[in-house]
Amino acid sequence: MVATVEEILEAVRRVQCGESKAAVVRSSAVTRTTLFHYIKMVKEHGTIKKEKRGPKQVLPATIEDDIVEWIAAMQRRGWPVDRDTVINKAGHILSIHGGVPRSVTRGWYQKFRTRNPILSSRMAQLLSKGRNAVNKEGIISYFNSLIRACVGFECDASDVYNVDETSFKTKNQSKKVVAIRGSRSVWVEEKAEAYHLTIVMTAAANGELVPPAFILPGVTCETSVMDACPVDGALVTTAPKAFMNAAIFNTWLVSFGEWKLIARCGRPAVLVLDNCSSHHCTESEFICDSYGIVLVFLPPNATHLLQPLDVAVFRAYKRDIKNAVTTYLRASNATSLPRARAIAIAGAAFNRLVSRNEEQGTRRQGLPGIVQNGFRTCGTWPLSLPAMLKRLALQASNGIDSDLGAAAWIKTHEVVREEILTVPAKVKSKERKRVVTDEEWFSKAGLHAAAAIPMKKKKTK
Repeated sequence: MVATVEEILEAVRRVQCGESKAAVVRSSAVTRTTLFHYIKMVKEHGTIKKEKRGPKQVLPATIEDDIVEWIAAMQRRGWPVDRDTVINKAGHILSIHGGVPRSVTRGWYQKFRTRNPILSSRMAQLLSKGRNAVNKEGIISYFNSLIRACVGFECDASDVYNVDETSFKTKNQSKKVVAIRGSRSVWVEEKAEAYHLTIVMTAAANGELVPPAFILPGVTCETSVMDACPVDGALVTTAPKAFMNAAIFNTWLVSFGEWKLIARCGRPAVLVLDNCSSHHCTESEFICDSYGIVLVFLPPNATHLLQPLDVAVFRAYKRDIKNAVTTYLRASNATSLPRARAIAIAGAAFNRLVSRNEEQGTRRQGLPGIVQNGFRTCGTWPLSLPAMLKRLALQASNGIDSDLGAAAWIKTHEVVREEILTVPAKVKSKERKRVVTDEEWFSKAGLHAAAAIPMKKKKTK
């Protein structure tokens, strides 16, 4: 029977108190070899640490901690690394650490992940430069606009809405699948995407969902296209390419105002929406004045941070649609989806979303459902500037909500830390490409020095 840590500590204590080692071995579960080993450990280190059985890890724990810090730092800079990059870096470090060229395997990577459960595999979201340029001033301005819109009347959660458009796609990108080991090639037949369908969805901060609207491509649509739609009050229209435009947005505003007159007894409404050009129209202002609608526009390129539907609803909704489309195409052995069937699938997914939102609120004993949680997370309702700025800070750190990856390393492990585990330099302001010479001579260094001097901005009248 293997001795426990407590039994080993007791045996060492008895020896330190003057009892003979032979007597301790005879009267305890600690063997002679084990006792001598831990007595020596106490003399050298002052404490007992029971080591793990099996071969030691190829890289010391301190270096693995540095690799974790580097992974977090790369994520903060917007350059998250993949498995192969981590393996290559670890192999480079091991070669320097061991003094001979060596490499690590996928087995080491799996054990490294087990030893560091803080790491996980994620799908990196692609953000354009514009979407990654949201600033604090824009969020504060949006928050002030939201406050001004809400203080005009006794606003509650049922009076604050968010509207957004999303696409309905039947064509899937390549993905990981489960296949038989050793298969040389695994393929899936590509689904033909014959058309684009836009879904207009609106939700209130109290969790109520307005019946959706669908935009089909073309000029006309079949009279039976809505017959199979299971959502009462759903709408449909057409556009040349099935995208939202100013004319369609104005007619949707009228429909929303009419729905509000019936469902909300004509109460005013605060409508949060993105800065799409189709949402800015002079005619929209007259419609909003007629129906008591106040439009509040999100900061540019901030929908992924502050739009409740984007943050909490669309991912689950579109995943449900995708699964239903795949099931239908497999069952019918078809490569295209009829428009009426697409609307029926989107409507059924909408009803399931409504049920799921209500069930979650009931199951959690009055706590927010999916939709309400989206409004709360984005700081839209209840109004919360700290919640909005927290979303911005999370994006600035690329989703890391701790100090990991921001360590100011001291000058230790210089080769590893300064030559291998490096991160991209921060982007500096660009210097000018042209310099006014004023008939003066410039050297190479002089040209760059002159270009680095900021130009005075011209005063606008």
